[in-house]
Amino acid sequence: MHIAVYQSFEELPESVLVANNYPAQQNYLLSNNWFQNLYDTVLSQELDLRIYVATEKNGGIAGILFCGVGNNKKKLVSLTNFYSLEYEPIILANNKDSCNVIGNLVEHIVNEKPRWDIISLRLLRPESKEYTCLTESLEKSGFFINSYFQYENWIYQLEGQDFSTYYDERPSQLLNTIKRKTNKLKKLSEVEIKIFTEDNEELLVGISDYVTVYNNSWKKSEPYVNFTPSLIKDCAKLGILLLGVLYLDKKPVAAQLWFTTVNKSVIYKLAYDEEYKKSSVGSILSKELFKIAIDDNSFTQIDYGIGSENYKKDWMNEVRIIRGLEAYNKATIQGLKNTVFQLIKNILHKVKN
Repeated sequence: MHIAVYQSFEELPESVLVANNYPAQQNYLLSNNWFQNLYDTVLSQELDLRIYVATEKNGGIAGILFCGVGNNKKKLVSLTNFYSLEYEPIILANNKDSCNVIGNLVEHIVNEKPRWDIISLRLLRPESKEYTCLTESLEKSGFFINSYFQYENWIYQLEGQDFSTYYDERPSQLLNTIKRKTNKLKKLSEVEIKIFTEDNEELLVGISDYVTVYNNSWKKSEPYVNFTPSLIKDCAKLGILLLGVLYLDKKPVAAQLWFTTVNKSVIYKLAYDEEYKKSSVGSILSKELFKIAIDDNSFTQIDYGIGSENYKKDWMNEVRIIRGLEAYNKATIQGLKNTVFQLIKNILHKVKN
């Protein structure tokens, strides 16, 4: 198996684009589309790109690992940040021997010169085969693995029910609040919900209104103002966008960005105008978007992204754990120091508990 390293998306051969562009890569969050937008609008300011591509003898693309290098030139990191929801080595072409592909990628990486002190990968799913293969390959290559909890990931597994059935199962307090607040708003204001899905001039209005709501919300200002608008446009072009905005008397007061990938619908970002917090405009909009997603009948899961916010429990029924790992190279001085420090830290933690 041959491993090549590319330092820009423009360098990637056509075979990689064909294999890992959405929808050939069904998971949008692992596609070239996602990583390129993230890099171009955010991470290019912080990281030098390193894309590892494993190719079979017949020329087929077997696997890809998107990484980067920051100020610490001896630390290799995953191409992720706070905008990311998941990450893993990408196995392509229905390759059944995923551990072999990952093993070859790891072998190449650990033999690079100068040697890496640290390999830091975030937003991994510990239940996946890729996670197990990755950690085992790194350990066999002489790295000490420090795995740690990062986030909760709340999901809802659909079992063929329609929205009415799903909604009736929600907590009575939530249902009563949405009903009461909706009736009150309709008496006082003109209430309208617009859904944006297509890449057209109207979408520009939706993006502008989304940004307006976000800027008027409780959330911190976006540090990278081009990322989300670019994401929305890309999702619209690919036909996977679900952007909803709730208006009161023509004023945008709540907005949610969803997109679809594989067999799931992802709730990616949501915000509401702080002035209308007591009116539950966010929950009212959520009801409409859940109805659209569930009655679509093409999804088996709704994913509420990462985070442990209590309101997610009202809409979801299952939680998974997202982990990160730092692999310390015991063959380098700094890597060995990190290993010893982590071992001492682990011992002290056990003693304390």
